[in-house]
Amino acid sequence: MSSETDFERIVFVDTDAGIRRLSQEVFEGRVQLLESIADVESSVIAGEADVVFIGPSLATAEGVAEAAALSDLDPDLLVVLVAPGDVPSEVLRAAIRSGLSDVVEAPLTIAAVTEALKTAQRTQRRRVEPTPSASKPTAEGRIITVMAAKGGSGKTVFASNVATLLARWGNPQRVVIADADLQFGDVALVLQVDPKHTVVNAAKEGEKLDTQFLETILATHSSGMRVLAAPLEPAFADEVPTVIYTKILAMLREMFDYVIVDTAPSLDERLLAILDKSDVVLFVVDMDLPSVKNAKLALETLRILNYPANKIKLVLNRSNSKARLDVDEIERSLRLPISASVPSDGLLPASVNEGIPIVESHPKSKPAKAFEDVTRIVMDTRQGSQDEQKKRRFGR
Repeated sequence: MSSETDFERIVFVDTDAGIRRLSQEVFEGRVQLLESIADVESSVIAGEADVVFIGPSLATAEGVAEAAALSDLDPDLLVVLVAPGDVPSEVLRAAIRSGLSDVVEAPLTIAAVTEALKTAQRTQRRRVEPTPSASKPTAEGRIITVMAAKGGSGKTVFASNVATLLARWGNPQRVVIADADLQFGDVALVLQVDPKHTVVNAAKEGEKLDTQFLETILATHSSGMRVLAAPLEPAFADEVPTVIYTKILAMLREMFDYVIVDTAPSLDERLLAILDKSDVVLFVVDMDLPSVKNAKLALETLRILNYPANKIKLVLNRSNSKARLDVDEIERSLRLPISASVPSDGLLPASVNEGIPIVESHPKSKPAKAFEDVTRIVMDTRQGSQDEQKKRRFGR
């Protein structure tokens, strides 16, 4: 088991002796084995537990309730539920809502235990050293939607790099990237995040969904920014109604300074609803004729729907490609100026395959510098909006 975590008092509880014996091997002996929650209570009262793993035999509604009550004995205690794959969804929801530190899938592995302890360590650090993110954003958050009218235009790369820069330049815990491509979303893959929960878990709450629950299902990127992952399978997309997704975005706006939304390449009801909620739209156009043609059709549709043109910022991808398309001609065709351009570079696909945004892997490269320009557009629009609010407030 990794030595990167420094918890010395780890407890594993399960009523099954065989499961306890196997866990001894997984924890490499660094664990206190107990048979019941009552035994754990005694251990907690005696100050002999920092982290408690609740075994799969206790992954029931009653077991979760008893596990949640352990925090009343020690508010600093971290509790992890080890749940079998067939555990009822209501038990998982109860575990998430009760404030348990993490939920991992049974059977336990060394890798799963190490990751769970790292998550517990991050949780502990937030409790001991509160950051500004513990309070609400000082101003209403901004929803930045990244869209494209054609698949393969690079919008996920744009979204992930912009989100990474916003996290680096500000408070990462006040930045969230949401994957709205509910069938084939790649945000978690591109950022190398292994989400335990997805937007489906939030959607199942329906009208009961609140910010406290939403917080628990967000994954955490290595930078500290949060990730709302797309469903793990395309069929689950139908479980996320548009009205619920827009409700989720409204909640994220309350919780974060920046909400970056990666979308599917289709101008459907969901995208139109997301655009209505957006403060800035980064419209990615690739340097090929089909991409420009589709962008023109999409923009004409938005004009017919009276969508505010000043919210849309055209950003050109692969601007140095040999497509022989003239930039001025593209602007005339789309009837909007190009706000920024990102050149093609072999480092970009390499960064995607590595799961590290190019602004992190090669910050001095031309594409990374170009993504900085794109991100400044987002930040400038926020400042401009705040200035307008001040003018209205003081009657200037």
